[in-house]
Formats: sequence, structure tokens, C-alpha cells
Amino acid sequence: MEGNYSTKKKFRENFYDLNIRASRKIIQEAERLGFKGVSLSYNFDDYNSEISKEYDEIKRESNILIRKCLEVSCKNPEELKKKVQKSRKKADIIMVKGGDTRINRAACEDRNVDILSQPYRNRRDSGMNHVLARKAAENDVTIEINLSGFLKTNLRYRHRVVSQFRHVMDLKRKYGFSVLITSGASSTFDLRNPLDIFALSNCFGMSENESFEALSTVPQHLIDLNDQRGSYVVDGVRTV
Repeated sequence: MEGNYSTKKKFRENFYDLNIRASRKIIQEAERLGFKGVSLSYNFDDYNSEISKEYDEIKRESNILIRKCLEVSCKNPEELKKKVQKSRKKADIIMVKGGDTRINRAACEDRNVDILSQPYRNRRDSGMNHVLARKAAENDVTIEINLSGFLKTNLRYRHRVVSQFRHVMDLKRKYGFSVLITSGASSTFDLRNPLDIFALSNCFGMSENESFEALSTVPQHLIDLNDQRGSYVVDGVRTV
């Protein structure tokens, strides 16, 4: 995106939070804060017909765009592949819970994965390197920066989280993969309005354009891509 955020005020209604827990109150608060849409995240292992029914009811009642995200937790790359394949028809967005080096790599190598969530989880480093960065760019896998990992971290260790976020951004600029900012909200108190997120992301060394992309352009791309996925007959070929 060209220009700076001061020239993009008309796009304020085009912000998304693609990782919040299912709650009518959280959705209402996200709408009040100015988000155009959200993705409700469910654990793959807990997802069932009752949760699916509840999601459908929430989506019907909501005044903003709602999408379903299944978060896949796995112990090894083989389990990841199986769960991702099973998730594809159930969810609009597939997110893999990162942290383990093998899982981070397997997620970045799988084109069916939309988001690698917090590759830095429970680590001292960012969980990303030049190999994973290149794979994420090649396979259109988005890397999530989850604000809960920063806001809920003890002040003694918060500098480590900032360092992890900065390293992710350094790799993003070099290799060109997409970065997404989410709240990971499980209550209304975890949400922040887009302007506050812009200010906060500056602490991670993100420019205004990068923040705008992570809150607007990238999530919009993920939503559009998955809305159109059913019209593809083979990879890269879509029916008219």
C-alpha cells in the first residue's frame, strides 16, 4: 500500500480480527470498536455439531462479517496433515498452533494452511528462520502476530516478545510472506480498537503501511481466498 495511514481514514471500516473466541459480547464489542469482520476460532479437537449450530446462530444474528476458523493443534507433521485435510470442508480459515519447530515448518510447507499461529509460542526465539520464511511466502501461509502474547506476558519478559515480533517482521520484509495481527481475545477486555493497535505495533518496528496491511489487506485476502476456494477445479484454475 502506498501513502501513510493518515490518507487511509476512509478505510477504517475495513479492519478485521481473525482470531477471537466465540462470544456474542466480544463480537458486539468488536463492532463497536470499528471492525468490519471477525473470525471465530474453535479448537479442532473440540469442534462438534453443537458448536457448529451455535456458530450458525451467532453468524445469523451478527451485524458484521463472521467467518469460522479451526485451530489445529498437533504433535507431529503427519497429524497436522490429517487434521488440516479434515478441517478444510468444515472451516473458512485453518490456523495451525505453532511453537514446535517441526510443526512450524510443516505448516509453512502446506498450502492448505491459512495461518501459522504464534510460531514463537513458548520459545526464546521467533520460531521463524530464512527457510520457513521462504516456504511461507511460496505457499501463501500467513504468520500471526497475536497481541495476547504481548499484553498478557509478564513485564519482565515482554521485551522478549517484542524481539520475537521484530524478527518476524525482519524476515517478512526480506522474504515477502504475509503477517496478520490478531487480538486472540477471549473477553471484551482483550480487544483493542484499530488505532490503538497501530500505535502498539509501532513498538514492534512496524510501519503504518505494514500495520494497515496486517489489519486490513491481509485478512481481507484470506477471507476472499477462502470464499472462492470452492470454485477452483484444480489448484489455480477457477470455474467461471
